[in-house]
Amino acid sequence: RMTGFGDFLEWRTLRFVEPLPKIRVCRLCGVVASVVRLLPCTHVLCEVCESQAIDAGGQCPIEGASFLGEDVQSLPFAMRDLGERKVRCFNCTDDNVGCTFTGKMTELEQHFVVDCLYGWVLCSKCEGQVVRKNIFKHYQKCKGIGLGSGYKSSDGRVSFDMTEAGRLAAALRDIREGLKGALLNDPTGDAKIAALQHKANTLASFLDALDPQRSPTDTSLHRISWSSKESGMATLCKFQGVDSMRKAHEPLLTLEQPRMLQGYTFTLSCKFERSWNKIANVAFIFTLCVGDKDDVVDWPFAKQLKLKITHVKKDVNDIQVPIKASADPELDCFKRPEPDVPQNAVLTEKVSWKLIEKNDLVYNDCLFVAVAFE
Repeated sequence: RMTGFGDFLEWRTLRFVEPLPKIRVCRLCGVVASVVRLLPCTHVLCEVCESQAIDAGGQCPIEGASFLGEDVQSLPFAMRDLGERKVRCFNCTDDNVGCTFTGKMTELEQHFVVDCLYGWVLCSKCEGQVVRKNIFKHYQKCKGIGLGSGYKSSDGRVSFDMTEAGRLAAALRDIREGLKGALLNDPTGDAKIAALQHKANTLASFLDALDPQRSPTDTSLHRISWSSKESGMATLCKFQGVDSMRKAHEPLLTLEQPRMLQGYTFTLSCKFERSWNKIANVAFIFTLCVGDKDDVVDWPFAKQLKLKITHVKKDVNDIQVPIKASADPELDCFKRPEPDVPQNAVLTEKVSWKLIEKNDLVYNDCLFVAVAFE
């Protein structure tokens, strides 16, 4: 099973064409994790199993050898290395029955989500499991009887229970509000919260259309959106005190403390440019900092950096911040930060302050900027 490589692979059983090196697999539970721990006795454990071994007195669970935490090494498994390995489709059994796809791990998601027809589906007549590619022929010959349960009509068409749809829509709105509150009150954010927010927004938008109790003019729902994939690799930065900064003629507004995303520690600042004593433009300064997980992540920094100024209610008002710099390993700003050594920064392109005001992006004296690594 896989863990730590994003939502698509999380806790799935992945079948590799060639066995992985033993150093990539937890010796105790068999999980392939994005980070494993090498004990002095040369046994490899995932972080969960290592933590339990430490709690049990610092003994290797395999042979009982004692170890100290400082003697354990972290071994990261970079996604780009995993992506080059050949794997089989999830719809291929241990006996090699089913889908015959074999390809790089980076190609698996496209194949599995879009192309593969070997997944199991339920026949709407007999409720039997049928391989998707065979469902048409099966249905033509099937003698089963439909459910007639209120979710399907006798001809197999889907019908909606409006009361149930309304209940689900209300529950999802509560989830969405809770996530919004967590993000506003705790600007450190979290990738898992980001993924949940995205999924809740998507499903709730669909159910809202089915909810007869909700007025189409209801604008009470707040949202926080950012540029991120389903993997949720994003965090929200909250810049508070925009009005005070504007009155004090300060050129910079910086986060109160550094943030961490995907193991990388960074800080972000707003750089304001004035014209005729008024704010004309704003740019952002992104700087990598020394962090607790610098020994685990890959250097130089090679992620695609994306910034977006976000509106708390309307995603159509969001503004993508243009960035010229690419993750070039030769640039000093992407090299590993060193203690007490000034780190070069990435300066984004300017965004018109008039556009920010027009899009109503200052909320309760705060500016929200989403940071995503892709």
